[in-house]
Amino acid sequence: MPVARLRPISSHIAAVDLHGRFQVAAFFVRHEEGLILVDSGFPGWAYAILTAARSLPEPNRITDLILTHVHADHMGGAAEIVRQTGARVWCSTAERRYFEGRRLARDARGWLARLTLGLHELTVARQAERVVVDETLEEGDRLGPLRVVGLPGHTPGQIGLVHEADGVCLCGDAFFNADGRIGLDPVPGLTADRARARLSLQRLLDLGVDDIVPSHGGALLGDARARLQEFLGTGEG
Repeated sequence: MPVARLRPISSHIAAVDLHGRFQVAAFFVRHEEGLILVDSGFPGWAYAILTAARSLPEPNRITDLILTHVHADHMGGAAEIVRQTGARVWCSTAERRYFEGRRLARDARGWLARLTLGLHELTVARQAERVVVDETLEEGDRLGPLRVVGLPGHTPGQIGLVHEADGVCLCGDAFFNADGRIGLDPVPGLTADRARARLSLQRLLDLGVDDIVPSHGGALLGDARARLQEFLGTGEG
């Protein structure tokens, strides 16, 4: 079982850092009725997230769960969290078909992505319990204090979430910030369409937000646009 550590991001957002086989963060976003949970970690990580939620000041009930994309390290704990909390589950309209069984590898661009995602589906993804999506989200939709931004590429329907009052964007796996170095993948081939992923980085720049928080690695606070511009200028990734 992973160890969860709360990491403040802004006035209304805290990361839940989960240290297990693979470091990944979920996020609590406070609103008037409780908490919106963004992503849910690997299978078996629900208890750590629920325990972290109970440690926060009331109201601390998880009312909604937004899944940025379908990878197992982001949706693996979702079904158990829903059983324990009754939270409504949201994802993008474009991503819903993958939650309902369509294979990501089928829609990947390039042989490496098809191979890597195919292996992921045969191994890690098979361990994740299927979760029923209650509602879908489109670009510009709002849920509580969050506005939806489409960030396709890593998966075809990945979304980010902008908290305008705090000036923060939670960007899912639009990029990784491993050991202080930005990249598109921790493992080559996990991104379904690298060309679209790079366009989504440009979309992040266009938001005009300087605090951007990936799910893997440190948050870019205050200098996000400069760091992303530097990365895009290198042609890496």
